[in-house]
Amino acid sequence: MKKSLVGFVAAAMLVGLSACGGSADTSGSEAKGKDAETVAAPAKDDPLTKENFVERLSAAQLKAKSAQMKMATTAAGTEMTIAGAVSIDEDVTKSKTKLTMDMGTGQMEVRMVEGMMYLSMGEMTGNKFIKIDMTDPKDPLREQYGSLADQADPEAQLKVFRDALVKFENQGKDGGEIDGVETTRIAMVLDTSKVLKGKGEEVTKALSQMPKELEYVIYVVPDDLMRRMTMSVAKTDSTIDWTNWGEPVEVKAPSKDQITDASSLMGSFGG
Repeated sequence: MKKSLVGFVAAAMLVGLSACGGSADTSGSEAKGKDAETVAAPAKDDPLTKENFVERLSAAQLKAKSAQMKMATTAAGTEMTIAGAVSIDEDVTKSKTKLTMDMGTGQMEVRMVEGMMYLSMGEMTGNKFIKIDMTDPKDPLREQYGSLADQADPEAQLKVFRDALVKFENQGKDGGEIDGVETTRIAMVLDTSKVLKGKGEEVTKALSQMPKELEYVIYVVPDDLMRRMTMSVAKTDSTIDWTNWGEPVEVKAPSKDQITDASSLMGSFGG
């Protein structure tokens, strides 16, 4: 039961986070600086299109280098929140990410530092972190949980958007203002199976609970940075807000005494 729940939670997270490459937590990370509007150069006057939006949004994220994010998800009257920070680099092993997830019944934390993923699932991991080597294809947990950190690679995740795209509509300035900045509203429909392709066994199993197509709305500011994304998946409504693009962040690996053997997690799942 726990295993299935984790798979569905992971799938829901990926649906929301695979779009972005930006993520973020404020606890355990530090961020200082200015919003992206003053960091990134103004984007081209040309409108975002199906053909150019992946490259332009990806380029803007890489230029900004960092962001903070907060995601709120409501399902069956229960709210789950995710917050975090990410330092973005074309080389994913140089990207750093920290996410803290409050799932109502407990907290889950993910950190990515120098190609290593550290995962804490509260009591399920003895309130410590397990270490997953994202560069080692033989690591048994890499496939199952590695996809949780995919959002650290904006190039790869925006490519998922492009490959899974079924419909794209630039609705112009209908997005209104967010934090006083005018936005462009873009509506998209994606193929669920392509969004979650290769994301691990438990996420694949969760596909049966997901619709065949996913509807997203993203709000983009003039410098091609995403400021908000909304979606509704399997009666689950989510909103993601990105702020403080371009602010430096610091994400550290847990100390040795905070790391436990992966068997603690495997034992929680019954092997």
